[in-house]
Amino acid sequence: MSRDFQQTHENLLLCAQKHFLEYGYERASIREICKDAHVTNGAFYNHFDDKESLFGALVEPVVQEVKAIYDASVNEHMELAKTDDLKSIWKLSEETLKVIIEYIYEHFDVFRLLLMRAEGTRYSSFLDDVVRLETQVTLKFFAELRSRGVPIRELAEEEWHILLHAYFASLAEVVMHNFPKEAALKYAHTLVSFFNAGWQTILGI
Repeated sequence: MSRDFQQTHENLLLCAQKHFLEYGYERASIREICKDAHVTNGAFYNHFDDKESLFGALVEPVVQEVKAIYDASVNEHMELAKTDDLKSIWKLSEETLKVIIEYIYEHFDVFRLLLMRAEGTRYSSFLDDVVRLETQVTLKFFAELRSRGVPIRELAEEEWHILLHAYFASLAEVVMHNFPKEAALKYAHTLVSFFNAGWQTILGI
């Protein structure tokens, strides 16, 4: 890949991020992005197949890294489920949330794209996709605890979905309302304390 090609590619991404943030995916125009980047419309297609692939190039690396952080946390939680150290589960939840918030603030504008500007792309369901995955993992996690003889109250899958959606929607507020990072970390402690107390009350553990 030539240096000029790479510079043009990066410039298109930079201009596209600005336009997507300002107008949203559906209203952003390839023509205006190219104009801002000083690139012809024809040259654009040497770099991206279409507008959605351009949007994907901005957000997909972050989506994959979030998945990696999440998978690592799931593995840690599943290992803890095989022990009797239930208190560490709640501590790990807060530590994981802090890691996620740190990552969010390293890529804040990309998360704004995912949560607020993705309508019309396959990423528009990002938050719901996270909730669906978390619901499946949570059911598996508590099934593991029950298999070890830990008495846990049963909840319907729909109830878990509602509760977990409330949790992640609350986390998304730090992005949607542009909270300073320090406030977000403080908010995370409040959020985890509130929900962990609720989980323990509802589940009886």
